[in-house]
Amino acid sequence: MEIQELITNYIKSRDALKEAGILRTDRNLQGDYAEWIVAKKLNLTLSESTIQKGYDAVDSDGKTYQVKSRMVYATDQQTSFDFTSLDHKFDYLIAVFFSKDLDVIKIIKVPYEAVLEHAVKNKTNYRFRWHKGMSGNTYIEDIL
Repeated sequence: MEIQELITNYIKSRDALKEAGILRTDRNLQGDYAEWIVAKKLNLTLSESTIQKGYDAVDSDGKTYQVKSRMVYATDQQTSFDFTSLDHKFDYLIAVFFSKDLDVIKIIKVPYEAVLEHAVKNKTNYRFRWHKGMSGNTYIEDIL
């Protein structure tokens, strides 16, 4: 079976489980899939621990990457990428934008300093907010 066919079958199964009230979120597949895509696309090594503090992957130069993903209708849709803390420094945020069918719409690379500068703190976490006006920022690199 091809990867996309496996994902399509998985989504259909998850939808049925949602209708039955068993599942309430898409987060697990979405996050793991985003990390896998980014690792393949950027030739990164994923952290052995899925709960590694501060980053999800490392490149051959030792640079660290925090991978976040969101399901959106379009890349001009406002969304946010949440962090419980920004104390664990990473070199880059890689943000993956998926359609509801887990098709990759866009992938961006944002330096840690820009995340820190633009993150908004609320009671429980930090949010790096994405909106359509951010596409033109020089610190954001389009990966896909």
